[in-house]
Amino acid sequence: MFDLFAYVNCSHSPTVEDAWRLPDHEMADGYRNLSFWTDLATTLDGAFAGLFFADAYNVADRYRDSVAPTVRRGEQFPENDPLPLLSALAGATESLGLVTTASASLYPPYLLAKKLSTLDDLTDGRVGWNVVTSAGRLEFENVLDGRIPHDERYDRAAEFLTVVRSLWEDSWDDDAVVRDAAGGTYADPEGVSFVDHEGEYFDVPGPHMTQPTPQRTPVIFQAGQSDRGRAFAARNAEALFSFSLSRTGFADYAADVRERAADAGRDPNDLRLYPAITPYVAETAADAERERDRVLDVIEPETGLVRLSNHLDHDYSQYDTDEPLEAIDADGIRGALRAFLADDREWTVGEAAVRYARYPTAEFVGTPASVADELEQWGEAGADGFVVTAPVVPGGLEAVVDLLVPELRDRGLVPRYGNETLRERLLDRPADDPAPPRR
Repeated sequence: MFDLFAYVNCSHSPTVEDAWRLPDHEMADGYRNLSFWTDLATTLDGAFAGLFFADAYNVADRYRDSVAPTVRRGEQFPENDPLPLLSALAGATESLGLVTTASASLYPPYLLAKKLSTLDDLTDGRVGWNVVTSAGRLEFENVLDGRIPHDERYDRAAEFLTVVRSLWEDSWDDDAVVRDAAGGTYADPEGVSFVDHEGEYFDVPGPHMTQPTPQRTPVIFQAGQSDRGRAFAARNAEALFSFSLSRTGFADYAADVRERAADAGRDPNDLRLYPAITPYVAETAADAERERDRVLDVIEPETGLVRLSNHLDHDYSQYDTDEPLEAIDADGIRGALRAFLADDREWTVGEAAVRYARYPTAEFVGTPASVADELEQWGEAGADGFVVTAPVVPGGLEAVVDLLVPELRDRGLVPRYGNETLRERLLDRPADDPAPPRR
Protein backbone atom coordinates (compact mmCIF):
# COMPACT_ATOMS: atom_id res chain seq x y z
CA MET A 1 0.00 0.00 0.00
CA PHE A 2 1.20 3.53 -0.83
CA ASP A 3 0.58 6.65 1.26
CA LEU A 4 0.34 9.81 -0.82
CA PHE A 5 1.17 13.26 0.54
CA ALA A 6 0.57 16.46 -1.40
CA TYR A 7 3.55 18.84 -1.15
CA VAL A 8 2.77 22.55 -0.81
CA ASN A 9 4.01 25.66 0.93
CA CYS A 10 2.27 28.88 1.93
CA SER A 11 3.72 30.77 -1.00
CA HIS A 12 2.80 31.43 -4.61
CA SER A 13 4.21 28.11 -5.84
CA PRO A 14 5.39 24.96 -4.08
CA THR A 15 7.88 23.64 -6.63
CA VAL A 16 8.26 25.61 -9.88
CA GLU A 17 8.58 29.22 -8.79
CA ASP A 18 8.02 30.46 -12.35
CA ALA A 19 4.62 28.74 -12.44
CA TRP A 20 3.01 31.97 -11.21
CA ARG A 21 3.21 33.02 -14.87
CA LEU A 22 0.71 30.31 -15.90
CA PRO A 23 -2.91 31.55 -15.95
CA ASP A 24 -4.40 28.43 -14.32
CA HIS A 25 -1.94 28.34 -11.41
CA GLU A 26 -4.48 29.51 -8.82
CA MET A 27 -1.99 29.24 -5.97
CA ALA A 28 -0.22 32.40 -7.20
CA ASP A 29 -2.93 34.49 -5.52
CA GLY A 30 -4.81 31.79 -3.65
CA TYR A 31 -2.14 31.06 -1.05
CA ARG A 32 -3.33 34.17 0.83
CA ASN A 33 -6.98 33.09 0.86
CA LEU A 34 -8.45 30.60 3.32
CA SER A 35 -11.02 29.38 0.80
CA PHE A 36 -8.23 28.31 -1.58
CA TRP A 37 -6.73 26.11 1.13
CA THR A 38 -9.99 24.62 2.35
CA ASP A 39 -11.00 23.83 -1.24
CA LEU A 40 -7.65 22.14 -1.87
CA ALA A 41 -7.82 20.19 1.38
CA THR A 42 -11.33 18.91 0.71
CA THR A 43 -10.24 17.83 -2.79
CA LEU A 44 -7.44 15.76 -1.25
CA ASP A 45 -9.46 14.47 1.71
CA GLY A 46 -9.97 10.73 1.42
CA ALA A 47 -7.66 10.37 -1.59
CA PHE A 48 -4.38 11.44 0.02
CA ALA A 49 -2.91 10.38 3.35
CA GLY A 50 -1.91 13.94 4.06
CA LEU A 51 -1.04 17.46 3.05
CA PHE A 52 2.65 18.22 3.58
CA PHE A 53 3.65 21.86 4.18
CA ALA A 54 7.21 22.95 3.50
CA ASP A 55 8.34 26.15 5.18
CA ALA A 56 11.36 28.47 5.40
CA TYR A 57 12.25 31.56 7.36
CA ASN A 58 14.61 33.53 5.17
CA VAL A 59 14.90 35.66 2.07
CA ALA A 60 17.68 34.12 0.00
CA ASP A 61 20.58 36.50 -0.57
CA ARG A 62 23.45 34.29 -1.77
CA TYR A 63 22.98 34.56 -5.54
CA ARG A 64 24.98 37.65 -6.58
CA ASP A 65 25.03 38.47 -2.85
CA SER A 66 21.69 40.22 -3.22
CA VAL A 67 18.02 39.66 -2.44
CA ALA A 68 17.06 41.30 -5.74
CA PRO A 69 17.17 38.06 -7.81
CA THR A 70 15.13 36.29 -5.15
CA VAL A 71 12.47 39.00 -5.14
CA ARG A 72 12.41 39.14 -8.94
CA ARG A 73 12.18 35.37 -9.43
CA GLY A 74 9.94 34.79 -6.41
CA GLU A 75 12.16 32.00 -5.09
CA GLN A 76 10.59 30.97 -1.76
CA PHE A 77 9.45 34.56 -1.24
CA PRO A 78 6.99 35.86 -0.15
CA GLU A 79 5.82 33.04 2.11
CA ASN A 80 3.30 32.80 4.93
CA ASP A 81 3.42 30.46 7.93
CA PRO A 82 1.53 27.14 7.75
CA LEU A 83 1.00 26.60 11.49
CA PRO A 84 -1.97 29.00 11.87
CA LEU A 85 -3.63 27.39 8.84
CA LEU A 86 -3.79 23.80 10.07
CA SER A 87 -6.68 24.14 12.50
CA ALA A 88 -8.87 25.62 9.74
CA LEU A 89 -7.97 22.74 7.43
CA ALA A 90 -8.77 20.27 10.18
CA GLY A 91 -12.27 21.71 10.42
CA ALA A 92 -12.77 21.40 6.67
CA THR A 93 -11.63 17.76 6.38
CA GLU A 94 -12.40 14.39 7.94
CA SER A 95 -9.35 12.18 7.40
CA LEU A 96 -6.59 14.23 5.76
CA GLY A 97 -3.30 14.19 7.66
CA LEU A 98 -1.64 17.58 8.15
CA VAL A 99 2.16 17.67 8.24
CA THR A 100 3.87 20.96 8.98
CA THR A 101 7.50 22.01 8.85
CA ALA A 102 9.01 23.78 11.87
CA SER A 103 12.66 24.47 12.57
CA ALA A 104 14.41 22.89 15.55
CA SER A 105 17.07 25.58 15.20
CA LEU A 106 14.74 28.57 15.42
CA TYR A 107 11.86 27.54 17.71
CA PRO A 108 12.29 27.04 21.46
CA PRO A 109 11.30 23.41 22.18
CA TYR A 110 8.80 24.24 24.93
CA LEU A 111 6.95 26.69 22.68
CA LEU A 112 6.77 24.35 19.70
CA ALA A 113 5.70 21.39 21.84
CA LYS A 114 2.66 23.34 23.01
CA LYS A 115 1.73 24.51 19.51
CA LEU A 116 1.91 21.02 18.03
CA SER A 117 0.00 19.48 20.93
CA THR A 118 -2.75 22.05 20.42
CA LEU A 119 -2.94 21.17 16.73
CA ASP A 120 -2.97 17.46 17.52
CA ASP A 121 -6.02 18.06 19.71
CA LEU A 122 -7.81 20.20 17.12
CA THR A 123 -7.14 17.70 14.32
CA ASP A 124 -8.10 14.61 16.34
CA GLY A 125 -4.59 13.26 15.97
CA ARG A 126 -3.83 14.01 12.33
CA VAL A 127 -0.66 16.08 12.79
CA GLY A 128 2.86 15.31 11.64
CA TRP A 129 5.97 17.40 12.21
CA ASN A 130 8.66 17.74 9.55
CA VAL A 131 11.83 18.48 11.54
CA VAL A 132 14.21 20.85 9.77
CA THR A 133 17.36 22.52 11.03
CA SER A 134 17.34 25.57 8.70
CA ALA A 135 20.24 26.72 6.54
CA GLY A 136 20.02 30.30 5.27
CA ARG A 137 22.13 33.10 6.74
CA LEU A 138 19.24 35.52 7.09
CA GLU A 139 16.94 33.11 8.90
CA PHE A 140 19.54 32.69 11.63
CA GLU A 141 20.32 36.40 11.79
CA ASN A 142 16.64 37.33 11.90
CA VAL A 143 15.85 34.92 14.74
CA LEU A 144 19.15 34.10 16.47
CA ASP A 145 22.46 35.89 16.92
CA GLY A 146 24.05 34.12 13.97
CA ARG A 147 24.31 30.95 11.95
CA ILE A 148 24.78 27.57 13.60
CA PRO A 149 27.25 25.29 11.75
CA HIS A 150 25.75 22.44 9.71
CA ASP A 151 26.62 19.47 11.94
CA GLU A 152 25.90 21.35 15.17
CA ARG A 153 22.39 22.06 13.89
CA TYR A 154 21.72 18.31 13.94
CA ASP A 155 23.22 17.94 17.41
CA ARG A 156 20.83 20.64 18.64
CA ALA A 157 17.93 19.02 16.81
CA ALA A 158 18.60 15.66 18.48
CA GLU A 159 18.45 17.29 21.90
CA PHE A 160 15.41 19.32 20.83
CA LEU A 161 13.60 16.06 20.03
CA THR A 162 14.56 14.65 23.41
CA VAL A 163 13.01 17.67 25.10
CA VAL A 164 9.73 17.74 23.19
CA ARG A 165 9.24 14.00 23.43
CA SER A 166 9.80 14.18 27.19
CA LEU A 167 7.11 16.86 27.37
CA TRP A 168 4.70 14.89 25.17
CA GLU A 169 5.30 11.43 26.59
CA ASP A 170 6.43 11.83 30.20
CA SER A 171 4.88 14.96 31.68
CA TRP A 172 1.25 13.77 31.95
CA ASP A 173 -0.07 10.39 33.00
CA ASP A 174 -2.89 9.02 30.88
CA ASP A 175 -5.32 9.26 33.79
CA ALA A 176 -4.07 12.56 35.23
CA VAL A 177 -7.27 14.43 34.30
CA VAL A 178 -10.00 13.22 36.66
CA ARG A 179 -12.58 16.06 36.44
CA ASP A 180 -13.90 15.35 39.90
CA ALA A 181 -16.52 18.09 40.16
CA ALA A 182 -17.74 17.00 43.59
CA GLY A 183 -14.24 16.90 45.04
CA GLY A 184 -13.09 20.04 43.23
CA THR A 185 -10.15 18.34 41.47
CA TYR A 186 -9.62 18.80 37.75
CA ALA A 187 -6.31 16.94 37.50
CA ASP A 188 -4.37 14.80 39.94
CA PRO A 189 -1.16 16.66 40.86
CA GLU A 190 0.62 13.31 41.16
CA GLY A 191 -0.12 12.67 37.50
CA VAL A 192 1.58 15.83 36.19
CA SER A 193 5.35 16.07 36.48
CA PHE A 194 8.31 18.23 35.54
CA VAL A 195 10.69 16.85 32.91
CA ASP A 196 13.68 18.81 34.32
CA HIS A 197 15.78 18.62 31.17
CA GLU A 198 19.27 20.06 31.53
CA GLY A 199 21.36 19.64 28.40
CA GLU A 200 24.06 21.15 26.27
CA TYR A 201 21.69 23.40 24.35
CA PHE A 202 18.44 23.52 26.32
CA ASP A 203 17.33 23.72 29.94
CA VAL A 204 13.59 23.01 30.14
CA PRO A 205 11.96 22.21 33.49
CA GLY A 206 8.37 21.77 32.23
CA PRO A 207 5.78 20.54 32.94
CA HIS A 208 4.05 20.39 29.57
CA MET A 209 1.12 22.79 29.29
CA THR A 210 -1.14 20.42 27.36
CA GLN A 211 -2.74 17.22 28.58
CA PRO A 212 -2.21 14.07 26.47
CA THR A 213 -3.48 14.52 22.92
CA PRO A 214 -4.76 11.79 20.57
CA GLN A 215 -1.26 10.96 19.35
CA ARG A 216 0.75 12.47 22.22
CA THR A 217 3.69 12.68 19.78
CA PRO A 218 3.02 13.87 16.21
CA VAL A 219 4.46 11.62 13.53
CA ILE A 220 8.08 12.72 13.08
CA PHE A 221 9.08 13.44 9.47
CA GLN A 222 12.58 14.37 8.34
CA ALA A 223 14.24 15.10 5.00
CA GLY A 224 17.98 15.05 5.74
CA GLN A 225 20.03 13.81 2.78
CA SER A 226 23.57 14.78 3.77
CA ASP A 227 25.57 12.18 5.70
CA ARG A 228 24.80 13.99 8.95
CA GLY A 229 21.16 14.44 7.99
CA ARG A 230 20.73 10.76 7.15
CA ALA A 231 22.30 9.73 10.44
CA PHE A 232 19.93 12.04 12.30
CA ALA A 233 16.89 10.77 10.38
CA ALA A 234 17.84 7.12 10.85
CA ARG A 235 17.99 7.61 14.61
CA ASN A 236 15.06 9.94 15.15
CA ALA A 237 12.55 10.03 12.29
CA GLU A 238 9.55 7.84 11.60
CA ALA A 239 8.85 9.04 8.05
CA LEU A 240 11.60 10.14 5.67
CA PHE A 241 10.90 12.53 2.80
CA SER A 242 13.65 12.45 0.18
CA PHE A 243 14.67 13.74 -3.26
CA SER A 244 16.00 11.33 -5.89
CA LEU A 245 16.16 11.86 -9.62
CA SER A 246 16.13 8.16 -10.44
CA ARG A 247 14.81 4.90 -9.04
CA THR A 248 18.38 3.63 -8.74
CA GLY A 249 19.35 6.70 -6.72
CA PHE A 250 16.36 6.19 -4.45
CA ALA A 251 17.12 2.48 -3.96
CA ASP A 252 20.65 3.40 -2.84
CA TYR A 253 19.23 6.01 -0.46
CA ALA A 254 16.68 3.54 0.95
CA ALA A 255 19.31 0.86 1.56
CA ASP A 256 21.60 3.41 3.23
CA VAL A 257 19.09 4.87 5.68
CA ARG A 258 17.67 1.47 6.62
CA GLU A 259 21.18 0.20 7.31
CA ARG A 260 21.85 3.30 9.44
CA ALA A 261 18.63 2.65 11.36
CA ALA A 262 19.68 -0.93 12.06
CA ASP A 263 23.10 0.29 13.22
CA ALA A 264 21.29 2.66 15.59
CA GLY A 265 19.42 -0.27 17.15
CA ARG A 266 16.12 0.30 15.37
CA ASP A 267 14.04 -2.03 13.26
CA PRO A 268 14.69 -0.64 9.75
CA ASN A 269 11.16 -1.62 8.76
CA ASP A 270 9.86 0.98 11.22
CA LEU A 271 10.95 3.73 8.79
CA ARG A 272 8.48 4.94 6.18
CA LEU A 273 10.22 6.21 3.05
CA TYR A 274 8.45 8.78 0.87
CA PRO A 275 10.41 10.02 -2.15
CA ALA A 276 9.22 13.20 -3.84
CA ILE A 277 7.73 12.80 -7.29
CA THR A 278 6.19 15.08 -9.91
CA PRO A 279 3.55 13.26 -11.96
CA TYR A 280 2.22 14.83 -15.15
CA VAL A 281 -0.77 12.55 -15.60
CA ALA A 282 -3.51 12.84 -18.22
CA GLU A 283 -5.94 10.70 -20.16
CA THR A 284 -3.41 10.36 -23.00
CA ALA A 285 0.38 10.37 -23.07
CA ALA A 286 0.32 13.26 -25.56
CA ASP A 287 -1.76 15.40 -23.20
CA ALA A 288 0.60 14.63 -20.33
CA GLU A 289 3.62 15.62 -22.43
CA ARG A 290 1.94 18.87 -23.45
CA GLU A 291 1.32 19.72 -19.79
CA ARG A 292 4.95 18.99 -18.89
CA ASP A 293 6.21 21.06 -21.84
CA ARG A 294 3.94 23.96 -20.88
CA VAL A 295 5.57 24.08 -17.46
CA LEU A 296 9.10 23.81 -18.84
CA ASP A 297 8.47 26.69 -21.21
CA VAL A 298 8.04 29.21 -18.38
CA ILE A 299 11.15 28.22 -16.41
CA GLU A 300 14.06 30.66 -16.43
CA PRO A 301 17.54 29.21 -15.68
CA GLU A 302 18.24 32.03 -13.22
CA THR A 303 15.43 30.72 -11.00
CA GLY A 304 17.30 27.48 -10.53
CA LEU A 305 20.59 29.29 -9.89
CA VAL A 306 18.92 31.39 -7.21
CA ARG A 307 17.45 28.26 -5.62
CA LEU A 308 20.73 26.33 -5.74
CA SER A 309 22.59 29.29 -4.24
CA ASN A 310 19.97 29.61 -1.51
CA HIS A 311 19.85 25.94 -0.58
CA LEU A 312 23.61 25.36 -0.75
CA ASP A 313 24.67 28.74 0.68
CA HIS A 314 26.99 29.09 -2.30
CA ASP A 315 26.87 31.76 -5.02
CA TYR A 316 26.39 30.00 -8.36
CA SER A 317 26.58 33.23 -10.33
CA GLN A 318 30.38 32.84 -10.30
CA TYR A 319 30.28 29.84 -12.68
CA ASP A 320 29.87 29.60 -16.41
CA THR A 321 26.70 27.62 -17.02
CA ASP A 322 28.67 25.17 -19.20
CA GLU A 323 30.98 24.23 -16.33
CA PRO A 324 30.49 20.81 -14.74
CA LEU A 325 28.51 20.66 -11.52
CA GLU A 326 30.91 19.58 -8.80
CA ALA A 327 30.81 18.78 -5.10
CA ILE A 328 31.48 21.77 -2.86
CA ASP A 329 31.93 22.11 0.87
CA ALA A 330 28.58 23.82 1.42
CA ASP A 331 27.07 24.74 4.77
CA GLY A 332 23.53 24.79 3.47
CA ILE A 333 21.19 21.96 2.49
CA ARG A 334 23.86 19.54 1.28
CA GLY A 335 21.40 16.92 0.11
CA ALA A 336 20.24 19.32 -2.59
CA LEU A 337 23.49 18.82 -4.47
CA ARG A 338 23.77 15.16 -3.53
CA ALA A 339 20.61 14.36 -5.49
CA PHE A 340 22.41 15.43 -8.68
CA LEU A 341 25.80 13.93 -7.94
CA ALA A 342 24.19 10.57 -7.11
CA ASP A 343 22.47 10.43 -10.50
CA ASP A 344 23.92 8.41 -13.37
CA ARG A 345 24.90 11.38 -15.55
CA GLU A 346 27.18 14.38 -15.48
CA TRP A 347 25.48 17.74 -15.09
CA THR A 348 26.61 21.19 -16.11
CA VAL A 349 25.76 24.09 -13.83
CA GLY A 350 23.23 25.34 -16.38
CA GLU A 351 21.53 21.95 -16.76
CA ALA A 352 21.33 21.54 -13.02
CA ALA A 353 19.87 25.04 -12.70
CA VAL A 354 17.03 24.35 -15.12
CA ARG A 355 16.36 20.99 -13.44
CA TYR A 356 16.58 22.37 -9.93
CA ALA A 357 14.17 25.16 -10.79
CA ARG A 358 11.51 22.45 -10.52
CA TYR A 359 13.26 20.57 -7.66
CA PRO A 360 15.23 17.30 -8.04
CA THR A 361 12.15 15.11 -8.02
CA ALA A 362 11.50 12.07 -10.19
CA GLU A 363 9.15 13.11 -12.98
CA PHE A 364 6.57 10.75 -14.48
CA VAL A 365 4.78 11.80 -17.66
CA GLY A 366 1.96 9.68 -19.02
CA THR A 367 -1.40 8.02 -18.53
CA PRO A 368 -2.68 6.80 -15.14
CA ALA A 369 -1.66 3.25 -16.06
CA SER A 370 1.88 4.13 -17.15
CA VAL A 371 2.52 6.34 -14.11
CA ALA A 372 1.12 3.66 -11.80
CA ASP A 373 3.50 1.16 -13.41
CA GLU A 374 6.42 3.45 -12.54
CA LEU A 375 5.25 3.88 -8.97
CA GLU A 376 4.98 0.13 -8.52
CA GLN A 377 8.62 -0.19 -9.56
CA TRP A 378 9.60 2.47 -7.02
CA GLY A 379 7.67 0.51 -4.42
CA GLU A 380 9.80 -2.51 -5.23
CA ALA A 381 12.85 -0.26 -4.69
CA GLY A 382 11.69 0.56 -1.16
CA ALA A 383 9.12 3.37 -1.39
CA ASP A 384 6.25 3.21 1.12
CA GLY A 385 4.46 6.02 -0.67
CA PHE A 386 5.21 9.36 -2.27
CA VAL A 387 5.28 13.08 -1.61
CA VAL A 388 3.52 14.43 -4.68
CA THR A 389 4.60 17.81 -6.02
CA ALA A 390 2.60 19.64 -8.66
CA PRO A 391 3.93 22.67 -10.55
CA VAL A 392 0.38 23.88 -11.27
CA VAL A 393 -1.95 23.98 -8.27
CA PRO A 394 -4.69 22.90 -7.88
CA GLY A 395 -4.86 21.40 -11.38
CA GLY A 396 -1.88 19.08 -11.04
CA LEU A 397 -3.13 17.63 -7.76
CA GLU A 398 -6.70 17.36 -9.05
CA ALA A 399 -5.39 15.22 -11.94
CA VAL A 400 -3.77 12.88 -9.42
CA VAL A 401 -7.01 12.64 -7.41
CA ASP A 402 -9.23 12.15 -10.46
CA LEU A 403 -6.99 9.93 -12.61
CA LEU A 404 -4.07 8.38 -10.76
CA VAL A 405 -5.62 7.53 -7.38
CA PRO A 406 -8.46 5.47 -8.95
CA GLU A 407 -5.88 3.53 -10.99
CA LEU A 408 -3.80 2.87 -7.87
CA ARG A 409 -6.91 1.83 -5.94
CA ASP A 410 -7.89 -0.59 -8.68
CA ARG A 411 -4.48 -2.19 -8.16
CA GLY A 412 -4.94 -2.31 -4.38
CA LEU A 413 -2.11 0.18 -3.83
CA VAL A 414 -3.87 3.11 -2.12
CA PRO A 415 -6.15 2.57 0.90
CA ARG A 416 -9.39 4.30 1.77
CA TYR A 417 -8.84 6.35 4.90
CA GLY A 418 -11.04 6.43 7.98
CA ASN A 419 -10.90 8.29 11.29
CA GLU A 420 -7.64 6.76 12.54
CA THR A 421 -4.85 9.01 13.77
CA LEU A 422 -1.97 9.73 11.40
CA ARG A 423 0.29 7.61 13.62
CA GLU A 424 -2.07 4.64 13.38
CA ARG A 425 -2.47 5.15 9.63
CA LEU A 426 1.21 5.32 8.72
CA LEU A 427 2.87 3.30 11.45
CA ASP A 428 0.13 1.02 12.74
CA ARG A 429 1.15 2.17 16.20
CA PRO A 430 -1.11 3.61 18.93
CA ALA A 431 -0.34 6.81 20.82
CA ASP A 432 0.97 4.96 23.87
CA ASP A 433 3.64 3.25 21.77
CA PRO A 434 5.48 6.04 19.96
CA ALA A 435 8.70 5.38 18.05
CA PRO A 436 11.61 5.54 17.75
CA PRO A 437 13.08 5.07 21.24
CA ARG A 438 14.74 8.17 22.57
CA ARG A 439 18.51 8.30 22.29
